[in-house]
Amino acid sequence: MGVCGGRDRLALMQPTSLDGVPLYYKGPRPEVAAFVPRDAGRILDVGCGAGVFGQTLRLERGAEVWGIEMNPDMEPHAAARLDKVLIGDCRLLMPTLEAASFDAVVFADVLEHLAEPAATLRDAARLLAPGGCVVASLPNLRYWEALAHIVWEGDFRYREEGIFDRTHLRFFTKKSIPRLFEEADFSVVSLQGVNANYGRKLKLLNLLTGNRFEDSKYWQFVVVAKPKG
Repeated sequence: MGVCGGRDRLALMQPTSLDGVPLYYKGPRPEVAAFVPRDAGRILDVGCGAGVFGQTLRLERGAEVWGIEMNPDMEPHAAARLDKVLIGDCRLLMPTLEAASFDAVVFADVLEHLAEPAATLRDAARLLAPGGCVVASLPNLRYWEALAHIVWEGDFRYREEGIFDRTHLRFFTKKSIPRLFEEADFSVVSLQGVNANYGRKLKLLNLLTGNRFEDSKYWQFVVVAKPKG
């Protein structure tokens, strides 16, 4: 999936599907879709990429899905899958949309690419209909492989993808994610780890530390949040 204002990984370096679109932009993201309310009739997918995630919600739930995508190369692919696609920076586009017009706004691996993610969340709050929510997935800096890279190797080497993606501007942990949403005047409804990888070494470390690193088995966290008041 793409990013509204910064997820411009080097597409030529990414594996591509038969239609030439980097697979990075075509993730169906079922682990994120599971948290989108099933009764959400109108959804905004910020950083929609080629529109595969949103298309799944349309086909499986009958939802109307709009997308925002920074990469103009994704426009024809997303337009073929979604009800409406806007190309450009979400911080400029979201204020142009009608207030209270969406039941859910989704940020799948987007907020970590933004300089001011709290401001973008406030933009999203304006767009939510009464009872609506934001669903966001964020990488976990305390994921055990990331911890090993930092603590044992003593390094912080940026890469083309993953937790150390060179386009990440913000980094999050299970404890810091709620603070981001509090700063944006949201209340966290749920916060759950996804994409777990629980090896023997991490199990032993948790055994020795009283599960102090239990959150380190999750590569990402998905948060569901609603505007306060």
